[in-house]
Amino acid sequence: MEGILSKVDAVLDKYSPGQVRVVSLLLIALVAGLNIVTGSEISISIFFLVPVAISTWYGSRRDGIITGCISAFAWILVDSTSRVYTNPVAPYWNALDYLAMFLVTEELVGQLRIRFGIEKSLSRTDGLTGLPNARGFSEQAEKLFGLAARHNRPITLAYIDLDNLKKVYDELGHDEGDKLLRAVCDKIQSSLRSTDLAGRLGGDEFGIILPESDEAGARAVFDTLRGALLLEAQKNHWPTSLSIGVVSFASPTPSLAHAIKIVDSLMYQVKARGKNNIIFEQYPDSGN
Repeated sequence: MEGILSKVDAVLDKYSPGQVRVVSLLLIALVAGLNIVTGSEISISIFFLVPVAISTWYGSRRDGIITGCISAFAWILVDSTSRVYTNPVAPYWNALDYLAMFLVTEELVGQLRIRFGIEKSLSRTDGLTGLPNARGFSEQAEKLFGLAARHNRPITLAYIDLDNLKKVYDELGHDEGDKLLRAVCDKIQSSLRSTDLAGRLGGDEFGIILPESDEAGARAVFDTLRGALLLEAQKNHWPTSLSIGVVSFASPTPSLAHAIKIVDSLMYQVKARGKNNIIFEQYPDSGN
């Protein structure tokens, strides 16, 4: 059962708001039709809660309210064909009861969705710098690489290693080490476009993705960023430098795992050659 729900979630999560509304309306029609077939002795009206929950979770709170109202209206139409009331007010009172239940469900699902969104964001965010952590970065990077491949566009991936971070913590203290990391984060964010992605992948490692960026554009960005970070380190007397590997991928792009393997290797080449430098590479090699 869990596997089925996971597959359904994976499908619905990719749907647009319009598609979610269509799915909700189809489910309302299905439940209403089954209610007519089963008659008044077997009620399955509780299943109207399914489209209400789906439209709220995968659409919006407004969609959930509208779906709840449509579900209550569908219920009263079905009920009027299969049941005779001695009190003419009874069906409308019952419809209001159902509407209240649908709206309460919408409210609960809506609140749960908000809480879930907060928890999901926190689990994918580095607490110190506010950048995406390794998990958050990887999830967003997959999407960016997928878009680049789909539209046959270039993309650049970079790994930055903050040299001697442990030395800063050991010699200057924990607060100074945290200050260094936050300064690195600030410089990275101020150097990037809103469409770019940066993340803290580990204690001293950062990842950056520049969509729609070739090697020439990447050189301009990372030369400037490295200079700004080194100047900040000098001003604060931090004994640190930067080892950076940068790979610009021409279209079509390889998988993210392949890209990470290449850029990680470049970064370690910098560290093996004495640190404090950048190696740029183009993939595939233009000389091939």
